[in-house]
Amino acid sequence: MSDYLPSDLYLQILKRLPLNSILQCSTVCKSWNSLITSNDFISAHHKLTKSIDGNGAQTLLVRYFDRTHKIEKYIIGKDDETFGSQFSNVEFQYASTTAYFRVVGYCDGVVCLSDDLFDSMYMVILWNPSIRKSVRVLVPNYEQTWPQGTVLGFGVCPRTHDPKIMRIVCVNDFSVPHMVRRIQDHSCVEVFSLASGANWRNHFGGNHNRPHKMIQITWSQICFNGVIHWIACDKQLESNLRCLIITFDLVHEVFAEMPLPDALARQHVSKLSVSDRKGCVAVMEYDMEKGKECCGVWVMKEYGVMRSWEKLLMIHLPGLLRKPIGFRMKGETVVAMKNNELVCVECNGNIESLDLYGNIRSFFLGRYMESLILVDKQDGQLYAPC
Repeated sequence: MSDYLPSDLYLQILKRLPLNSILQCSTVCKSWNSLITSNDFISAHHKLTKSIDGNGAQTLLVRYFDRTHKIEKYIIGKDDETFGSQFSNVEFQYASTTAYFRVVGYCDGVVCLSDDLFDSMYMVILWNPSIRKSVRVLVPNYEQTWPQGTVLGFGVCPRTHDPKIMRIVCVNDFSVPHMVRRIQDHSCVEVFSLASGANWRNHFGGNHNRPHKMIQITWSQICFNGVIHWIACDKQLESNLRCLIITFDLVHEVFAEMPLPDALARQHVSKLSVSDRKGCVAVMEYDMEKGKECCGVWVMKEYGVMRSWEKLLMIHLPGLLRKPIGFRMKGETVVAMKNNELVCVECNGNIESLDLYGNIRSFFLGRYMESLILVDKQDGQLYAPC
């Protein structure tokens, strides 16, 4: 067939095939494998998949730890009227040294998982469930030196489709001022990139490109439009603590600060989490005071525009609410209840059980996407720091 069809036509035909068929085609011959594993093809397939997903019912990925069977589970389901009643299991080949992995982030079909206990981590897994491939990455210098701690970030560069892992060592305990003063003024930052030698690098020479040591970065994060967003708290002025969002642009590899509305900036950082709601950056504020449990949902309607922040709704579930988890396609809020149940709260306040029960901290919800990222990697490959 190569004698009759131009290569551009190959690309147009192949990228429209079901993902399993594309993977089978990659084994036909070397030229097809080279085409399918090329960045141009991965990019073309990614663009087409996003456009198709945007025009129909999306699929959601749910992770939770089944307390009854003592097992970490990953399931997918269409985000329509069948969600909660029809799920498919996704096999995952690794087992955590603790009960379950920490989901660092999820972007463009790739899940980033950290196997850490009490802030000591040594292994990160990048896993593409749609093609059943993963790679393992060893984290350098993972031992913690109090009062510092490590926070990770994850995203996929929209220009190169290269998965990147951020490692940020910052202050996580401000209770002993004289110890904090001994630490360098800016956080230590390293980046792991598969495309740039599959190694950790620290090239942030200018302090302007790293968060100040007095900014506490939390694990709550999303990758939105090629930028990682973390919930953080600026503690440079003890009398005027403020919450904000710290961002990292995966293309230009620069940090920036994104202010929050006063009502959110004055909250305790542990009461905030960041997510994506209907294509907008969203922040959830929650109050877990006994008998007053509630959650507020804020969205930034125009990205990067401070005045576009708007509080959309409040969810009041006194005595029941434990933790907000994320959002469905139409904006419904998915939350974990105190009885370990995952439920969906509709915009009108109606509650729908998803018939899923698990460890509260293990729940994760993200948009499932078929992707060819990691297709050119050996499954289970281990990357160790040089």
